[in-house]
Formats: sequence, structure tokens, C-alpha cells
Amino acid sequence: MKVKKIIFVLVILIVLSIGWILSVRAISGVELRESQNELIEKADILASKELYIRSIPLYEKALSYSTDRNIEIEEKLLANYQAFEEYDSYINLVERRMERDNATEQEYLTASQYYINSGKIENAMALLKNGMKKFAVTTIEDMYEANRYGYMLHMTDYTEIIPTTDNMLMPAFNGEKWGYINNKGRGQTEFKYDFVTPFNQPGYAVVLYNGSYYVITRSGDKYGIDETGITDVYSLTPNFILAQANGYYGYYNYDFQCVAPTHQYEKITANACGLAAVKKDGFWGIITDSGTVVVDFILEDVAINSLGSVYANNMAMVKTNGLWYLVDTKGNQISETGYANAKAPESNGYIAVANTEGMWGYIDQKGNLVIDFQYINALSFSQHLAAVQIGSNWGYISEKNKLVIEQFIKEAQPFHNGIAQVRFADGMGLLELEYFEE
Repeated sequence: MKVKKIIFVLVILIVLSIGWILSVRAISGVELRESQNELIEKADILASKELYIRSIPLYEKALSYSTDRNIEIEEKLLANYQAFEEYDSYINLVERRMERDNATEQEYLTASQYYINSGKIENAMALLKNGMKKFAVTTIEDMYEANRYGYMLHMTDYTEIIPTTDNMLMPAFNGEKWGYINNKGRGQTEFKYDFVTPFNQPGYAVVLYNGSYYVITRSGDKYGIDETGITDVYSLTPNFILAQANGYYGYYNYDFQCVAPTHQYEKITANACGLAAVKKDGFWGIITDSGTVVVDFILEDVAINSLGSVYANNMAMVKTNGLWYLVDTKGNQISETGYANAKAPESNGYIAVANTEGMWGYIDQKGNLVIDFQYINALSFSQHLAAVQIGSNWGYISEKNKLVIEQFIKEAQPFHNGIAQVRFADGMGLLELEYFEE
């Protein structure tokens, strides 16, 4: 009887020991690791034979176990995805690694290239921008710069196209009459006008039709008619028409009635940054929207940009004492150096200036020379690009002074809302950036 009890106790102890051992193994993850290792070994053998259709599921299953080998498995899996050209899965895994800050420089490059090849340029640029913050290397930045300026060319039958702020409804001339086109170069209105202005922000424009000036809406409906004898129209502000009567320019409402008889000028520019340039007695001054003089009539000249304004990003280029200077909205000189010639700012980018030899370079918004004088002619930067003349043609450079759109253009305009108007020997076209930043 005692023997039976002893055997029974021993059996119980053995069972308990086995359970304890199994529990310890489970708690320590030994079985988990063994199962994972077994899957990895099988997957490695299949991958070495390029049997990716069988190795990938095994790696994916192994990755479902959470051990210190997971990072290693992810790298194996990425290599298999890439070799098997399973790029959607590759991208998904890379993006998860990016979220955990585990992705390598090469993974950023490979994923970005996949997006570029798939036509998803904005996705690629987003990845590359994040990669530039993480890695202090030039490889990612080089890919970013090489691809951010991709463009499409829309050829048109028009002989002139006028830039606008958003380039969504542009004045265009077909050789006989004016009308409006969209950002693909397609006509949006009937071409029946002898003159047109761009639409202002509220959606009004001035046109000349059958000898009379009209205010029209975006749909082409007549909103106002001139019955006062306007002789020229420069442009529209958000609230007023800048028009000429009796040899002087002033401010008019949508019924072409003068709203500021005391503010009459020889010349006038469009408003930007709350300011406009006006000319009186042969000199230019700067006034506010309400007509208050900010810079007295002492300026010899002002640079006017592609939108008909002198200011952009609260900066302007003005001429005084024979030289051009960068000034702020109060007329204070920002640049100590004066230049022989200058173009108006188009945005918050670099500004084109020329030396006494007639060669063009660029200053930044603080007046510092950032691109040396080397171009025959140049326009200020807008949306990180600037048109420059090289030989008899124009191309576009980046802020790093690299030619990113070849010089095959006869005349060029700055980019606005991702669109630039360009002229070729046989007509006008629109360059549309596939990816752009403000």
C-alpha cells in the first residue's frame, strides 16, 4: 500500500514538473522562438531558391510572433517583396517601419521610386521630405530635387496668354479676339472681346466689346457698363477698377464711376500686400488701398511683376539715385547694395537683379546675393523655380541653381498655382507642374 502511495505521489510530482516546465517554456517564449525560428529557416531555404511565392507567407507568419527577431524578419520580407516585385506590400511594410523610425535610407529611396514610377509624385515627395529630415545625406535630397519639377506641356493655338494668380481662367488672344482659357489651355468663353482683364478675387473682369467697356462675371454675364468715357483699363482690385479717363488713372466702381476724384495718377499698378504704386509728376510713390501715401513721390521707377503688382511677400524693388533697392512695405531699404537693374518679386522666393555688366543673378528676401551674376536675363523665383535666359532660349532653374527645365522656350513667365505661360517659335503653351509647393 505504501509503495502504491509512493508511486502515486511520484506520478503527481512528474506531472506537476512537466506542467511547470511547459509553463516556464511558454512564459519564457521558448516555444514561440522555436516556432518562429523554424518558419524563418524554411523561408530562408525557399528564398535562396527564389521561390518567393512560398517564402513570403512563411516570413509573414513568422512576423506575427513578437520577438527580438522581428526587425530582422521585416528586412528579409522587404527583400523578398522587392525581388518578387510585390511593391504594394513592400510600401505598406516600409511605411509601418517609418512610423516606428526603423526604415533605412534605401527603403525611403525605393518606396519613393515606386511612387514616382506609379505616377504618385506627391506621395513620393512627401516620403522624400520626411527622409531629408531623418538622414543627413544628399542621396534622398538629390532624388527629391530630380523629381519635384516634373511637368506636362499643353500646347495651344493662342498667340498670347496672360498670367493670373490662380491661372484657372486666363485671358488669351487667338490672333483676332480675346477670351478666357482654363489651366489645360481649353477655351472657356467665346472669343469675341477686343480687350480683357484677368478676373479679380470676387469674380469680376472688364472687357471691351463693340467699342464699350463692360464688367462681366465669370459666367460671361454683363454686370456693369461704362457710360462715362473710360479710355483705358489697367486691372481690377478686389473692390475697384483701375481705369483711365482724361489722361489720368484712378479708382472706379463697377458702374465706372470715379470713387476717388482726388487720387488721379499718370500710371497705376495693381494692389498687392495692401499697397499699389502710382506715378505723379514723373515720379513714383506707394499708397495704401485707401489712398494714404506710404512712400512719397520720390522714386525714379518701380519693378512690376507678372501679375501687375510691385509688391509680393511684403517686398518690392524700387529705383532711386540710379540704382535698384529691395524695400519693405514702409519703403525702408532692406538691401544695402543697389543694383543696375532688377525684376519685381513674384513670391517669397529669390529676386532677380543685374550688375553693371548686364548679367543677372539673385538675392534673397534679406537682400543677400545667393546666386551669382551669370544669366543673360532672368525672372524672379515663384514656386521654387525661376525662368532664366541661356543663349537665345529660356529655361527654369531651381533654388540650387540647377537647370531643371531645359532651355527650349522663346519666352517664359513665372509659375503661379503650378502653371507657367511659355512661348515657342510656333505658338503659346502652358507648363503644368506635376508637383508643386507654394
